[in-house]
Order: sequence, then C-alpha cells, then structure tokens
Amino acid sequence: MRMLCTSLLLLACCSTIPPNPPVACPAPAPAQEVASNQAELLPATASKVGFADMAKFPEPGWQIPRSMGFSPDETRFTYLFSESGSDEMSLFSVDLSSGQRKVLLRASQLQGLKEKTLAQELRDERQRKRIKGITQYQWAAKKDVVLVPLGGDLYLANKNGEVTALREGGAEAIDPKLCADGSKVAYSVGNELAVLDVASKRETLLTSRAPTGVTRGQSDFNAQEEFDEPSGHFFSPDCKRLVYLEVDEREVAEVPVLGHRKGKPSLQLQKYPETGKANPKVSLHVVELATKRSTKIPLPEGEHYLGRLQFLDAQSFVLSALSRSQRKRQILRVELSPKVEVRALHSREVNAGWLPLADLAVASDAKQIFTIDEQAGRDHLFALDPLGTAPPLQLTRGDFDVTELLGTSSAASKVYITSTEGEPIGRPVFEVDGKTGASKKLSRAAGTNVAVFSKSGANLALIHSSRTQPPSVELRVGERNFPIEVPADPAIEALALRTFEPFVVERQGLPRLHGTLLTPRKLEPGKHYPLVLMVYGGPGVQTVMDRWSPRLQWQHLADRGFFVMQVDNRGSSGRGPAFEQAIDRKLGEVELEDQLAALKQVVSQHPIDQRRIAVYGHSYGGFLAAHALLRENSPFALGIAGSPVTDWRLYDTAYTERYMGTPQENEAGYQRATLAANADKLQGKLLIIHALMDENVHYQNTADLVDALVKAQKPFEMFVYPGERHGYRSTDARRYASELVTRKLVETLGPTNVNSGP
Repeated sequence: MRMLCTSLLLLACCSTIPPNPPVACPAPAPAQEVASNQAELLPATASKVGFADMAKFPEPGWQIPRSMGFSPDETRFTYLFSESGSDEMSLFSVDLSSGQRKVLLRASQLQGLKEKTLAQELRDERQRKRIKGITQYQWAAKKDVVLVPLGGDLYLANKNGEVTALREGGAEAIDPKLCADGSKVAYSVGNELAVLDVASKRETLLTSRAPTGVTRGQSDFNAQEEFDEPSGHFFSPDCKRLVYLEVDEREVAEVPVLGHRKGKPSLQLQKYPETGKANPKVSLHVVELATKRSTKIPLPEGEHYLGRLQFLDAQSFVLSALSRSQRKRQILRVELSPKVEVRALHSREVNAGWLPLADLAVASDAKQIFTIDEQAGRDHLFALDPLGTAPPLQLTRGDFDVTELLGTSSAASKVYITSTEGEPIGRPVFEVDGKTGASKKLSRAAGTNVAVFSKSGANLALIHSSRTQPPSVELRVGERNFPIEVPADPAIEALALRTFEPFVVERQGLPRLHGTLLTPRKLEPGKHYPLVLMVYGGPGVQTVMDRWSPRLQWQHLADRGFFVMQVDNRGSSGRGPAFEQAIDRKLGEVELEDQLAALKQVVSQHPIDQRRIAVYGHSYGGFLAAHALLRENSPFALGIAGSPVTDWRLYDTAYTERYMGTPQENEAGYQRATLAANADKLQGKLLIIHALMDENVHYQNTADLVDALVKAQKPFEMFVYPGERHGYRSTDARRYASELVTRKLVETLGPTNVNSGP
C-alpha cells in the first residue's frame, strides 16, 4: 500500500475535515525506527476467546430474563428464560407472595414448531428478535390469562399454566393481541383484520376485499424498521372496537431481493419506499366488532407517520402524527363516540433538524398525558392537558435527558422514566410526581437499568448492569426484595474477560465525546501496537454506555496485541437533540470529524503504531468505515465495511429524509455522502461484506460501490453471504464473519505487512 504521510498524533490537520483548532503536521518517524518498534501480533491461541464463542447467543452474562411482566392482579411475575442456557425460551412465573419460581409453559407442550413463514422472518428482522421457543406472550389487562403465539398458532394459558389451544393450523395469525377482559384476540390474516372469540374459538373477518398491495391491521416497513411500531391494530379498553391501520403500498416501488438458500434461488419483490419516492398511504380506521362497520378517521392533510397510540377511555384515544418531513408534529385526540372527531392537543414545528414521534403515557385517571419533548437542547418530561385547554407542564429540568417513558401508576399521579441525570452514559430509573415534578431515584447502583412496573407501581422488576458488573435481576414487591436467580456464567471467568476503560474527548467549543478502550493484554515497553477503531456512529444509537458488554471479538483482538476503541460522535443518541442534530443534512461529515478527533487523542496517549490502524463497522458503521478510506490522507491502513449504505438515495424514506431531507431538496448533501463518487480516492485496503438477501440495506449499495472501484481500477476485496439478511441469523454465518474479519485484521496489520503492496 502507499505509505501514509500523516502523523496520527495530529491526525485532524491532515484530513479533509477542518481541525479544531488548526495545528501543523509533524514529519513522520523514519521507517526503520517505526519498524523496529513494531510489536508482534500473537497467534489465535493466545486468546481464550475462540471464534465459536463469538458466534454464540447470547453473550456471556446476558442469559437473563426477557419480556418481563406482571399479572393484572399483581400476584404473579412472568418472564422468558432459557432452561438450557441456549436461545430456546420458556415462560417462567414467580409467586409474589412466596417468591417461588416455576416454569409456566414450554414450547414443547404446544403444537410442534413450524418453519418460519416469510412474514414471520421479516417481522423478526424488524424487531431484531433472535430467540426461539416461546418468543412472546401477553397478559390481558384485566383478567389473569396469558396469550402465547407460537408458529402462527394461538394458545391461552391461565396463571397456573393450564393451556387452551385457541387456533391451530390455517393461515398465519399475524401480530395477535388480547383484549383487556381476555374474551377476544385480534390479528391479521393475509391482508385482512380478524377477531377470534375465546369462548367459542370462532374467527370473524372484520374487513374484506382488500386489493392486492393493501393490508388492514398491519404497520408498514417504515413504522416497523424506523419508528418501533410493530403493530397496526389496537383494542379499545371495553373490547368493543378496534382501531386499525390500512396500508396501501400499490404506488411504492419494488426492490428485488435475490439470494440463494438450501440449494435454491430465492427472489423476494419487496415493497420498499426509497427516499424521495412514493411512501405507503397509511389511513386510520375504527371498526365496531358487533356490526363489523368500519369508519375512516379524518386526519390532518398531508403525508404523516402515525404512532404511539394510547386510549384515554373506551371512547377516545391519543396518538402522535409526524409530517413526512419530520419537522411538524401533532399530538391528536380522537373521539370515537357519539361521532368520530379529531383535534390537535399539541403541535410543534421546527425549521431545521427533525422531530421524533412523541412517546405518550396516560395517567390512570386520564387527566394527564405524559410525553418527552425538547427544552433548551435537552429532552425532558412534560404533562399535557387531555382537553388541550392548559399549556404543557414541564416536570423535569436540568442538563440531562429523559430517555424513556416506562409507565404510570394506577394508584397515584406517578410516572416512571429512565434518564441520564447524573450518569451521562448510564440509565438510572426515576419515579416522578405528575403534579409537582418531584422525583425519586429508584435504581440503586450506577450503570444501565431496564425496569418494568406493575399496574399500581407498587412492584418493580429491574435488570441492572455496568461495565464491571454482569446483569443482575431484582424483583421488588412493596418493601420486600426477591432476587431472581440468574446462574453465574462460567464463560466470564473461563474466557478471562476484561472490562473496557472509558475515556472522554474534550475539544474547545465542541461538546465532549465519550469513548471506550480495550488495551492489549500484554504491553512490552518500547513497542507500538496496532489499533482497530470499531465504529457505528449513526443517529438514534448510543454505543458507549455503562453496561455489561463482553464484545468477544474485541477481547480476542486485544489478547493478540490490538488496541480496540469505540466512540460516540455527534449524531449519536443519549445526549439530547442539540448533540444529535449536528448531523442535519450532512451525513458522514461531522461523524468522521469526531471519530478522527477521538482517534488522535488515543494515539497521542498510548503506544500505537500510526501505520497499523484499521476501522471496522456494520450498517451505518459500514458506511462510515468505507467513507473513512475514500478520502485524501486517510489514516487507515484497512477498512472493513459490513452491509454499508453507499448511496443514501437507496435507503428508506423515514430514516433518510429525517436526517437528509429528500434528494430533490438536498442534492449536494446526498452527493457528498455517495461513496462511489470518491472511489478514485481509495487508500489502504478495503474489505466489503454484504448479504445478498439484506432487505434493509440492499445489496445494490455494495454493487454500485464495486462498479465505481472497478472503474477507478482500485483493488479491494469482497465477501457475500448468499442466504443471510442484514443481521446474520445462523451461528455458522456469525462465526465465519468473526473469523474473516479477524484474519483480515491480522494479515493487514501484522508488522511484516505494513510496507507491502496491495
């Protein structure tokens, strides 16, 4: 490869991104001096972490309860957990009076598992679901029965584990939901919405004659992938109505997703709304179960994304409506009786940046609606008047962010949240008084917490972890504590796992950055070591957190002599809208500036070989990894780009237009972020990994970059999975990817290879 002329000690000054502040680049060290200081990389046997370990799910320490919940009468606590230490889940129950735990239901007790349908597979992709066996369940809100879907079939269990088969065989029941009194189950069948009467097991289609390309009761790709809205139908509290979405994709373009599985070609023609092009037409309807009479609910003019629907009572609900530009948001109140009426309770509009869908939680007396909104560049908790007659009441204040609404109490005006108060990379849990804003911290130790509350708020289940502490589960029942036994994971000690060291990047006039670093296990005085910058960098994600993160591939690399680092650049979540929206209309620019600034600091403080630095990322991280090499004076000897977006014109409307606007509005921004336009600037070695059946970041992204690199006569390497999607599902695929990436890092950054040609 071409010798790098940059000193990474002052990296930013030699990049195409202006540094802050400007400094002069020193001359590089003589080649023979650098070579004599290069540390050797150790063989794979130097690490107790093998490639098979990297492919296992879950990671060490993370075999913990999932999908936690409380029975309506608050006598039982339930969760999913593996009896075998695998990804096969069973449904467990804890008696809250005695603390006694038992298995309530196993998948083996139900009808034999079926092969996943395409619809199931794609819904699992949208929800990032990787578990097997019993993968979901749902308590009725007012009756102590549990709905358990399995393989497209439906089962009902009581709190003693007695099971009734509600529906077996036939067309798959998509997204089943149990109504409050447990008497009915709603779901989609094909393109239509159906309801099943539990007592008679009779199924009734509530809609009919949907044209090809139109679905009732299902959310669309944008809602599932970009807005965390997997459902498209909602029971009223009295079980007499269903509010549902009708999604018309007939004008949405089709993208062919071609792959190869089990010795056969596979072709899926996917309705995929590319940025700047036609979106699905989504309308809102209500159907009366007794008469099957549907009424379309009139919404504000224009295209909208809809979500966060919450019923106030049997006759009314609220939801968030976001304009397609994502710069205007309304919280709407819909009255269903005596006639359908819609009015805006709260509206907000911005001229720059974007607005998220408003998360909503309703007080038990329906006299307050809680939401999260921006105030002075931070996200805070507000209470809204459900009649729209009083201004919003701000309940939290300070230099921190409210990150999640966890629920409300039926016994008092209390709302439960997670925030970053006092812990910028942690997630403490608070109880907030809905009238005064007075708060009480419920989590006890610093770190990251996941919490679930019972309906009254008197009972709490909390999963806690930190960078030094594996996850633990605490069940609080009133004033009593019931620790949920999670077997100690022997892999933590057997693999000799180490914790990552946090660091902070301070820059004049710019917000601080949080990063994490794992050093080589053995450091020899006077020797310099290679470094891998692990990058994601995309909006809506915070990767550097005070939580348990084994990251086995990183451990393996550090055992063999690599520094491994990661940093959250501007644009990442968890630091408020002002921090996140620095990337507005310019994806790939600010992110790289921050990554390089962090890299510069780490290199200046540690014995790192400036010519042996690699960058590796997947998805948005794949975009940044490739982008980092396609620039003048790139400091990276190697870039590994997994499933990269290479042209944002090929990505979906909801995500891309949020950050970039449309290509018609921001042609220059899209062009600057198009990797093929800079193919002739490739420096260092580039490995691209992509799955042919990726339905999220389509293979066309890689194909376009490959064509440009070939035209520019630039050497690169590529690996393609013929039958995988965006997230590698098979153990074999995950293991192969880990070994492939590690092998490429070792081959390229080994001390004998830094002066070799392409």
